[in-house]
Amino acid sequence: MPGYSLQFPIRVPDDVLVELGEFTGHFWSDSLHLEPFVIEAIRNYINPAPPAPQQPAAASEAGYQWKEVFLPEGTRLRASFDRQQYFATVKGAEIKYGEHAVSPSCFANLYGSGNRNAWKAIWLRLPGSDAWLLAEVCRSARKAAIARLHGDGAQAKHIPGKP
Repeated sequence: MPGYSLQFPIRVPDDVLVELGEFTGHFWSDSLHLEPFVIEAIRNYINPAPPAPQQPAAASEAGYQWKEVFLPEGTRLRASFDRQQYFATVKGAEIKYGEHAVSPSCFANLYGSGNRNAWKAIWLRLPGSDAWLLAEVCRSARKAAIARLHGDGAQAKHIPGKP
């Protein structure tokens, strides 16, 4: 419905909001921070991503490490300013905008005022996928996975000689 801006509240069960908050790392009642995750979940439900093609056995380990998010070689980055999109690509261990190696922050702020948060301004398309994901969504998912890993690992560890 181009041209329409419909906004209305939707009821979400408590347990689903708590689970979403744990998954994203945002408190369940902070609806402004959870909104992008809810919107992405609905869009992914309506238009599910096709299954990713199987990677060859000797997949490249090249890529760019952006804090806790690893961007494999071939990842596309997209940002926009004044309704104009611009793109970069991970090549080797660098993010390339044209011939220039840039950081995520530099890429997000190539145009405009220069004070944009790269996690909220950059969209990512991983190799083999047609879906664009907000970088902040990828970061929150990685943080949640790391927290689960540490939480599960801490309970499973037993140090010899310690009760």
